[in-house]
Amino acid sequence: MFILLQSFLLLLTSLLYYKGSTNPNLSSKDDYTPSEGLGSKYAVKLMPQIGQLFVWSSTLYQSLYLFLQAFSPTAITMFFPQASASVHLLSLTSISMVGYLLMIVGGLGRLWCYRTLGRFFTFEITIRNSHKLIKTGPYAYVRHPSYTFAFMLTTGMFLVHRRIANFFPDTYRLKGFMLSPVCAVTFCVVFYLLLLKRVTTEEKALAKAFGKEWNEYTSKTKRFIPTIIIDNSILELHITKAWITIECKTDNNIYR
Repeated sequence: MFILLQSFLLLLTSLLYYKGSTNPNLSSKDDYTPSEGLGSKYAVKLMPQIGQLFVWSSTLYQSLYLFLQAFSPTAITMFFPQASASVHLLSLTSISMVGYLLMIVGGLGRLWCYRTLGRFFTFEITIRNSHKLIKTGPYAYVRHPSYTFAFMLTTGMFLVHRRIANFFPDTYRLKGFMLSPVCAVTFCVVFYLLLLKRVTTEEKALAKAFGKEWNEYTSKTKRFIPTIIIDNSILELHITKAWITIECKTDNNIYR
């Protein structure tokens, strides 16, 4: 039962990762694209393709193992010499379930952003002719929901597909690190800092293009995580390069 469920989740999340990391619109020569540096320009084009190649390869590899585990356990060692038929290397754990959930929410969220922005959504930072500042859908709550969902999608991908390290020999030095919490935290921090750098460039271009309208919009929205109102109290999460703070604002007090 769990083996079939995992196979379904692997296929579903891989499709969502593919759709969520595929550029829906290309920039044209008539668009304004501020310089992000040569490295960033190629990274925007290559990294999604590399990620897709890794995810599909890992999905096929894991699916073959799950198929053999369900229908022909004795054949596992034929295809996976380092594995044992008596030990399940891809158990459905709480970490993998969190990973699947993040990929589903992140992937669907990215598609929501694609649909909301329409032709204005590009992987390159782009200001088109007759560009409009979209403030509906997820953009009514935060300025960069696509990056929030991208962070969820990519973090979930890491949690699900890092299990491929289980198939490495125990003598492989990086195996322990890849499966450790330190590796997961390092991955998330580095990915977030890269997003933060890109957002800074993007917001400068938007401020230049929309001026007062952009300033009014930024005064009402957060970058990545929306303000949550509970019983007349406002809960806000502030993330900077150095620290994370949570503020709870009541009628007369602010708690941190």
